[in-house]
Amino acid sequence: MKLEGIEVAFDSQVVLKNISVEIPRGEVFVLMGPSGQGKTTLLKTMAGLITPRNGKVFIDGKDWLTLDGDARFETLKKLGMLFQKNALFDSLTCGENIAFPLRETTDLNQDEINTKVDAFLEAVGISHAKLLYPDEISGGMQKRLGIARALALNPEIIFYDDPTAGLDPITSRRIVELILDLQKKNGSTVVAITNDVNRAYQMAHRIAMVVNQELVITGTPEQTRNHPDPRVQQFMKGLLKGPLTEHSP
Repeated sequence: MKLEGIEVAFDSQVVLKNISVEIPRGEVFVLMGPSGQGKTTLLKTMAGLITPRNGKVFIDGKDWLTLDGDARFETLKKLGMLFQKNALFDSLTCGENIAFPLRETTDLNQDEINTKVDAFLEAVGISHAKLLYPDEISGGMQKRLGIARALALNPEIIFYDDPTAGLDPITSRRIVELILDLQKKNGSTVVAITNDVNRAYQMAHRIAMVVNQELVITGTPEQTRNHPDPRVQQFMKGLLKGPLTEHSP
């Protein structure tokens, strides 16, 4: 995935400007930064949910935001997204939530869909919740269900909007372990938002900060900790707790 000269504005308010970055296949790229600076806006722009005023988003060498019809649909199937509040269907069971994108976008028959649903539920460790509804399971299990649904179409690129928000430290660590385990198994590219510094260090190959409408690429966890930009230092020192733990590519 590659972004070139991205600018996003809502009416006259510019939220992001001149954002350019290349994220290699298989990388875990983590976005951090103060609240309200545009992290989710950038993530949604990458995912095609927000159209930038200027700039291009390349997937497989094509500016996919300019595609339409079957070409756009095929690119969309390469993407998965976990929204911050999971965006689960309350009226569907856990199994039905995973089955939904399979029914809508594939030609699989019901037996094939059931097989995939069971496999994804097992992969995220909630097979026992297949017939339960989202409001009948815990927040951590809802997050696991959201991850399973995001992965249902075996996407090449997965977007996670603050996947550990509202979870306790132990559950947060386990969710990140699950994300990394599935990323390694599938060889997928991950772009994730978090303001939990320890989880960012656990997860990231590279980190970038969204601040003052810009994207400051701070590098590996170790490079981020020692980054010379005073905005980065102020942010990291204000949030950092505990020892640095770097995730090796």
